[in-house]
Amino acid sequence: MTIVTVSKSVKLKAGAPEVWRFVKDFAGFASWQPHINSVEMLPNGDRKVFFKRGNTMLDRIKVLDDEKMTLTYELVPGQETPPGAPPIKSLDATFVVGADGSGSEVTYTIEADVPPPMVEMAPKGIGGDVDGALAGLSTKFGS
Repeated sequence: MTIVTVSKSVKLKAGAPEVWRFVKDFAGFASWQPHINSVEMLPNGDRKVFFKRGNTMLDRIKVLDDEKMTLTYELVPGQETPPGAPPIKSLDATFVVGADGSGSEVTYTIEADVPPPMVEMAPKGIGGDVDGALAGLSTKFGS
C-alpha cells in the first residue's frame, strides 16, 4: 500500500466562523459535496456515506477542534470494501478553515493508503472529490 495525498484550498467571501459552523456539520456533507448522495448518522457516531458512484463507506470523526477550526475524519477500520469501490486501506480527510481578511480560506486534504496499482490514478479520483467539495463551498459562500 502507498499513501497518496491531495491538498487544495479555496478562498471564500464568508467569514471563517460562519464557514466553520457549516463545515463541521458532519451529517450535512451531502448538501454541498456533489459526489455524495446521502449520509446516515449511526447511533455510535459513525457515519455511513452513500456515494453517487454507488458505493458506501463508514467513517468517523477523528479530530474536531473548534479553536483551530479543524475537522479530520477517518475510515472506520476493518470494513470490507464493497464491490466497485476503490480498495482503500485507510483514509484521513481534513478540513482547515482560516481567516483571510474579511473572508476565509478552506484547505481540504485527503490522505489515502491505496494499493500499488492505484497509485497513478488515485490522485485524479481523490482530487475530483476534493475539487467537488471545495466547489460546493464556493457555491454556498462565494469565492
